[in-house]
Amino acid sequence: MRRIFGRVVIAVLLLVLAVGGALYLYLRQSLPDYDGDATVQGLSGDVDIVRDAHAIPHIFASTRRDGLFGLGYVHAQDRLWQMEFQRRIGHGRLSEVFGTATIPQDRFLRTVGFARAARSAWEHLPEDTKVDINAYVAGINAFIGTHHGRQLPPEFTLLRFEPEPFTGVDVVVWVKMMAWDLSSNYSSELVRHDLIAKLGAARVEELLPPYPADGLSILNDQAHAAPASPHALTPPITTSSSAWPLLEGPLRQGHPQVADLLLGGAHQEAIGSNNWVVDGTLTATGAPMLANDPHLAAHAPSIWYLAHVSAGDFDIIGATLPGTPAVALGRNKYIAWGATNVAADVQDLYRETLDPTGRFAEFRGQQEPIAVIKETIAVKGQAPVLVDVRITRHGPLISDAINANNAAAVPPSPAAPLEPLAFRWTALDAEDLTIAAYMRMNEARSWADVTTALKDYVTPSQNFVFATTDGHIGYYAPGRIPIRAAGHGLQPADGSSGDAEWTGYVPFEQLPHTYDPPSHMIVTANNRPSAAADAPMIGSDYPNPYRAQRITDLLSEVAAARKLTPNDFARIQGDTVSLHARDLLPRLLAHVRPTSTVDRQAVDMLRNWDDDMRGDSAAAAIYEAWFLRLAPSIVGDELGPLTASYEGRFSGVTRFIEASLDTNSPWCDNVTSPARESCDDAVTTALHTAVEQLSERMGRELPRWRWDAVHSAIFPHQGLDSVRVFRPFISRSIPSAGDWSTVNVGAVAADAPFEQHSVPSYRGIFDLSPANDSRIVDAMGSSGHFLSRHYDDYLPDWRAVRAFPATMDRLTVEKNSIGRLRLRAK
Repeated sequence: MRRIFGRVVIAVLLLVLAVGGALYLYLRQSLPDYDGDATVQGLSGDVDIVRDAHAIPHIFASTRRDGLFGLGYVHAQDRLWQMEFQRRIGHGRLSEVFGTATIPQDRFLRTVGFARAARSAWEHLPEDTKVDINAYVAGINAFIGTHHGRQLPPEFTLLRFEPEPFTGVDVVVWVKMMAWDLSSNYSSELVRHDLIAKLGAARVEELLPPYPADGLSILNDQAHAAPASPHALTPPITTSSSAWPLLEGPLRQGHPQVADLLLGGAHQEAIGSNNWVVDGTLTATGAPMLANDPHLAAHAPSIWYLAHVSAGDFDIIGATLPGTPAVALGRNKYIAWGATNVAADVQDLYRETLDPTGRFAEFRGQQEPIAVIKETIAVKGQAPVLVDVRITRHGPLISDAINANNAAAVPPSPAAPLEPLAFRWTALDAEDLTIAAYMRMNEARSWADVTTALKDYVTPSQNFVFATTDGHIGYYAPGRIPIRAAGHGLQPADGSSGDAEWTGYVPFEQLPHTYDPPSHMIVTANNRPSAAADAPMIGSDYPNPYRAQRITDLLSEVAAARKLTPNDFARIQGDTVSLHARDLLPRLLAHVRPTSTVDRQAVDMLRNWDDDMRGDSAAAAIYEAWFLRLAPSIVGDELGPLTASYEGRFSGVTRFIEASLDTNSPWCDNVTSPARESCDDAVTTALHTAVEQLSERMGRELPRWRWDAVHSAIFPHQGLDSVRVFRPFISRSIPSAGDWSTVNVGAVAADAPFEQHSVPSYRGIFDLSPANDSRIVDAMGSSGHFLSRHYDDYLPDWRAVRAFPATMDRLTVEKNSIGRLRLRAK
């Protein structure tokens, strides 16, 4: 019997191995060819694609448009599934391949109207921009047209469909989605409204204090006058439930990565970036240097794709977005540029008053007809879903999607429907020339060229820093920033009165900018652009300026001793000293009263800590865990379920905690208990909970603890991470250092301690001297194919803050190349 059983087990194992081996060999057939020749239509001449030692493609063409064709081809070679997934998000066509689970997300996407906006923007683009984009799209379609079935990435095989040809609208729709990702203050409006409805405006002012009056500004100008209260009372949204959960619940039940994108930064403060530039008076070469590292959601593959396009005088290298033809961050022969998010308030919600038929909306005493657009959502294996999108003068009624999603939930949501809410956003304007601005900036040779290009920039508003080979540096924060007749745009406004209308946009010349400043440096890290009393209102939800201050301090410290080099910039990008800890920890230590041996040991370690969030630091783990427990300990009793929407707003939480501890605020009392607790009690309880939490993960020997033993950067596969059986093969994670305030950012997800979901997704250092000691790296690898050795080969270098030479010289590229593909014109 045992012999028979053993034979059965061996047979089963052999069968599993045979099936697994056959599947492996089948899927490997879809790996792209990096060598050889391919004859394609759409080129005016041959294009050489040379892969350097790091698999970065260097595209050599005789014309710029042939170079864009080559970029489209390599994007499709390496990232076709990613591009397909992204455009399905933008068009609200996920349910065609994922089925009923993504209907709520498609309904929301169709209601907002990203695809409608993309089609309108495409029609308004200049003809030369359309021709450029079409050249790029032709490269994508040249690859798609010659690859089918097993030659396509594995995701297409698993989901059993093939991609349609790409169009120019597909390019624009992903630009819209990136704008959404970086402009999601609508979520803050809903959360802020829910907090005010529960606690009142005055108490919410305490919970969410404004940016520090003495906080560092990008332009380093004079202090602002005391701001008016941003929480002016407005009539509440009519519903028995909080508004944010009504939106969040159904969207969370769909595709996880899509949910994270649609819900924005509602649960954590992580989306940000660093950039800085210095002129030649501060550098060893006498030429400007520039650094940039954008902090965006971690994905597998990376959101970025490193590439070099060379076509005569058009010679450009840096980070591209698969599915778009521009180098978003990088350099050409004459200029370099980097960007961070401005956090501009360019989205508003309006409470609409509809007539009983739901076909008219009141505005200044008049009834205005509501436009209705019919959308049809195709669903895999099911009947299509019909959606009537209602649009007022202020925009689509996103409340219709929210209410429909809750009604269709299983079981249906018991919450009362949300009253009509219209969504206004600059990206929904009929004309949006953002992609044209990027294309022109890629060709810029001077500051004048840059500013001319940026005049057409709409959204997402970015802090662009620039350096030129002739020695100049500059900064501009372009974009359409609404001017409001009244209010701050921080919570839903009354749409019927006309009192909160957008009356125009801030003139380009009044937007924050500087050129060759006397400080010889410019630093931006999502901090307030300007503190001048006459500065235009751009936004209000700026993070505390810890990163900006630390970068400025380090640059000044080195520059006072010697000239700066690219290695100095790299060390700054890797810095993990937490000014947040340096600011908050002394207050916590003054209030904590540990009673257990292990808690006292934790406090002793923190008293001797150097505030460095290194991966091997036990104190770093203790501090971060303690900080994460402070908000629930102090306000969890008052906020209840809303704590989840508040605790990840780390800057607001920090300002609130500091003010509470400085005044021994009544907030520290737990209103659910008969005793009256002090801030000492709340801080001590938070520490004890944190230490117990860490003990469960790492044992009770505190000196053996490490921050990177619990803190990891998580890179979920775009599209299939939710399928658990696939996850070990397609998703990645790696131990990480830093916290939300460090230059080498390591923000944790408040709802998933201690996971890091937002990372320095790309790092670039650009030397504008003839030596061009420039360096680039992204967080994963060049390939989107999980069987490729280039799928995740950048991760060790990314973690160690090492970058690769941004080589633009063909001879150097050829010397160390790993592949050469020639596209021959048919």
